[in-house]
Amino acid sequence: MRPFRTAVALAAASSLTFASVRVADACGCVSPPVPDPLGKSDYAVNQLAEQIIFEVEQNWITAHILIKYSGDPEQFAWIVPVAEAPELSLSPVSAFGMLDRATAPDVAVNVDDLCPVSEWACQYHPAPDCGGGGGGCGMSAQSAGDDDFGAALDAGASSSDGATGGEPPVTVIDTEVVGDYQTVTFRATEAAAAAQWLRDNGFIVNPTTTLYMEPYVEANMVFVAAKLVPGAGVGAIKPLRMRFRAPFPMIPLVLTAVAAEPHLTVTAFIFGAQPFRPMSHPVVTIDPARIAQDRDGRNNYPMVLARTIDEAGGDGFAVEYRGAPIRPQFGQTTSCCDGAFDFCGVGGNQKCECPRDDFDQTDCAAVGDVVEGVALLDDLATRHQRLTRITTRISPEEMRFDPTFEPDAGAPLFGRLQARGSQASLDRCWTRVIDQNEYAELDAKQDCAAMYCGAGECVTTETGAACACDAGQVARRFLDLDGLPSVTCIPATPPVDLGAGGLALPDACAGLSCGMGSCVDRNGAPVCECDGGAAAVAGDTGPLPRCEPIDELTRGPGGADFSEPLRALAVCAPPPPACSEGGWHAKVTSPRVGVECGDATPSAEQQEIPPEPNCEGVRGIYGCGCRGGQPAGALALAWIVGFLLIRRRRRLA
Repeated sequence: MRPFRTAVALAAASSLTFASVRVADACGCVSPPVPDPLGKSDYAVNQLAEQIIFEVEQNWITAHILIKYSGDPEQFAWIVPVAEAPELSLSPVSAFGMLDRATAPDVAVNVDDLCPVSEWACQYHPAPDCGGGGGGCGMSAQSAGDDDFGAALDAGASSSDGATGGEPPVTVIDTEVVGDYQTVTFRATEAAAAAQWLRDNGFIVNPTTTLYMEPYVEANMVFVAAKLVPGAGVGAIKPLRMRFRAPFPMIPLVLTAVAAEPHLTVTAFIFGAQPFRPMSHPVVTIDPARIAQDRDGRNNYPMVLARTIDEAGGDGFAVEYRGAPIRPQFGQTTSCCDGAFDFCGVGGNQKCECPRDDFDQTDCAAVGDVVEGVALLDDLATRHQRLTRITTRISPEEMRFDPTFEPDAGAPLFGRLQARGSQASLDRCWTRVIDQNEYAELDAKQDCAAMYCGAGECVTTETGAACACDAGQVARRFLDLDGLPSVTCIPATPPVDLGAGGLALPDACAGLSCGMGSCVDRNGAPVCECDGGAAAVAGDTGPLPRCEPIDELTRGPGGADFSEPLRALAVCAPPPPACSEGGWHAKVTSPRVGVECGDATPSAEQQEIPPEPNCEGVRGIYGCGCRGGQPAGALALAWIVGFLLIRRRRRLA
């Protein structure tokens, strides 16, 4: 929850939600992108990250910026520094979601099943050759045996005011209405005077913003400020496109720090003639051994990314895509789209399925700007040879630099980043683990895989993973990239005091409790300082974490795989499989034997090999003629079938 409703950031994120791919009623066209029913705009906007699309062309930069904001539209204000006065226009929001989905890291976790596999399997005699075609005597028993044997194998398989010198503090370069934005482009000689000038002209600007504007004022950069026209709602906030001359794309993170969340994810999509890389900052490599999931199946890539960047000094970046620009795909496995005619009859069905085709324009116009988003990405793919996706996760106290990106000629192309993890599991046989207490302790620690505490230790509590923060740190609850609540440790003293300058903020802790700890009002946001022996869990609701008693320590900040110690646990070997009639138990080679606990070995009677089946007795009625014997069973069956046919004909007559 932001303490002050002012949007002061360069980039924002969009996450376009697609429906599951399914077959359409008419002809198999893919289901279209549709609005998230929980979203507050045309498409679901991911409020948990910031994104910007850059185009780099011969010393010209075009930046497409998705602005994120929720609250009173009259309180909306947005400021960004640029190299020179830019050309302004709007961009489609849907392009961000489609681009994000197509270039996001491909993350997967393989679960290595450690459960023992029985040394015993069911064996069966082969079916006797009784002649007479058909299935042969003993077919039923043999089939059952094969199924049981397969099941046995499957059971073990893995799945200021004024300026000096008489010069005005603010020089207005241009004013313009762009869509529903009132914009002003200006240059300032003094940051405090510029902030006051903005407030005097109807822009809601926190006094502390002065601190972050100062570096850009000293660099003689130009500022673009935007607010909504009177009467416009929050839904009118659209991505802003700025085109200006500059040698390299840059993100003003220092200014973003005014209102950023912990572990803010910032992603740049850079289109150009060649790949790009961060200038003077390290590119990190994700350790696949850390990729895992917690006991609820929550993937930990975002947490591993944050931890890896912190270990690189807090200013690292991950290259998550490097390759050809993408074009959104619709109906690629059918002939429904990309044609002159509506062969599948999808036009007018209130579903946007073929955004590039005229016959579906009316349907697509009803679900936002997806047509414009597709057109933008198609245009970018036509005009540029390479696309690079570069991401960092950074907290406000680390936002002391503005990342700039430079060409990386000759860098290998790999498409989407592949992050493959493998973790051990005893989920299928946990009741047969001999030391149940040790298993419970190790299993609980796996919840710390999907939590990263930063300057603190991830611990376990009765209700799940928690953060025990270091001295001088407090626990802050936030939503992570996957939309799920998390908690992390942040400095008790914020990098800037939002209450400076006499601004009165409401008591963020009013009516809130941390449990075994104290609520602290940190810049208008409630955080917890837990008592000794307690740690902060995220909880399911509300803005505040909750302090609970610590059960077990992990000696690390989380964001890693904690399953490896499971491999050392002793587990009882499973009972032998149940064999059907005519089968017996025989010893086989097992990949994981387990410990004998008294029920893993079949009895002597179960190991006894029964006589081989023959064609005598009741087997004969299934049409089996034994070698050297009479085919009486076959004749009997033929007589029965004939009798039934004659009887049926008489009834029909």
